[in-house]
Amino acid sequence: MFKCRACNSSSVESIIGLGKLPLANALLSSIEQVKEARHNLEVMLCRDCGLAQLRDLVDPKELFSNYVYFSSNSDTMLKSAKELVERIIPTLPKDAYIIEVASNDGYLLKNYINNNINSLGIDPAKNIAKIANDNGIPTLNDFFSEDLATKLASEGKKADIIHANNVFAHVPDIKGFIKGVKLLLKPHGKAVIEVPYFLDLVEKLEFDTIYHEHVFYFSIKPLKKVFERYGLELFDIEETKLHGGTVRLYIGHTDAHNVSSIVTEMIKKEEDANLYNQDTFVKFMNRVNQLKQDLNHLISKLKNNGARIAAYGASAKGTTLLNYFGLDRTHLDFVVDRSPVKQGLFTPGTHIKIMDPSSLVNENISHALLLTWNFADEIRQQQQEFINRGGKFIIPLPEAHVM
Repeated sequence: MFKCRACNSSSVESIIGLGKLPLANALLSSIEQVKEARHNLEVMLCRDCGLAQLRDLVDPKELFSNYVYFSSNSDTMLKSAKELVERIIPTLPKDAYIIEVASNDGYLLKNYINNNINSLGIDPAKNIAKIANDNGIPTLNDFFSEDLATKLASEGKKADIIHANNVFAHVPDIKGFIKGVKLLLKPHGKAVIEVPYFLDLVEKLEFDTIYHEHVFYFSIKPLKKVFERYGLELFDIEETKLHGGTVRLYIGHTDAHNVSSIVTEMIKKEEDANLYNQDTFVKFMNRVNQLKQDLNHLISKLKNNGARIAAYGASAKGTTLLNYFGLDRTHLDFVVDRSPVKQGLFTPGTHIKIMDPSSLVNENISHALLLTWNFADEIRQQQQEFINRGGKFIIPLPEAHVM
């Protein structure tokens, strides 16, 4: 019987089903005689604590040991990280120690290190951890866990700040993660945890942010409960536009910080929006399936009128959207991506070749389906030549339209 991973309740119901899809970042080096694993992608909702989570899990080693997402490829991510660190540094003691969980290529920690603040990154991807270390960002190649936290704490490596950006949703053992944070956090330290916000996903129809790496889809009500269960307190929240809607959570030991009224205000907003009601998700899936029809119709109409269509962004969300909507090489000439690591590979499930963004102009593409819609402003700035030559972007959601 399926039980909630946070509160162990068996009162859990299916709310979003996307069928069997390939792993979002499992890019292919060849499409000849390839047999791709497909896994059930279904979101469950706990009626007791309100936590949304995947029914089925994929081995984290299969997902993260060799990773193709580099945070430094996004100017938006670099800017957000730099601004956050610049706000935090003046509040730190002189002997501050910083830890980042899932530190990727050091895009955030480098801002501390450049200010001579001792820092440690933790990341499970061997290729990315090596790059970070080579660039002078001390990085431990490992999965964050309660056991690893115990080891680091025994070595005196407790932190004034623990960063965890876009990783908390990836960790199946939510209890172990929280216990690890508690072990490593100094008495008046803060954990700064960024996660995509489930209410934004539902209201803005961001179904494509559902994929196998994202085990959890967080809202404030269940987060408050689960942190309290393990002696931590959610004391402040900031909302940002990153990834279509992100919440930055500030966590500390119980009674170590003043609790902002925003915590109860956001819980009320969720309840007023019927976020914990099954009917909400019936409507959500109806909207997704209508969007599928609308986007396929739009692309077919453009192609019938002679348009050459590619896609921008070989992203994880792109894998979900393309596969669930049935868009493949018959609809799109190729996909472009800024990351050299992805270029020359093929998209999971749909087997579309990934090329350099310059191909939009060089191959006379008239329309580009923007799969990385969360970085729309940044991409439009980078692709001015494409736009100046008459190229247009197709925005896939919440309503399909040409921009």
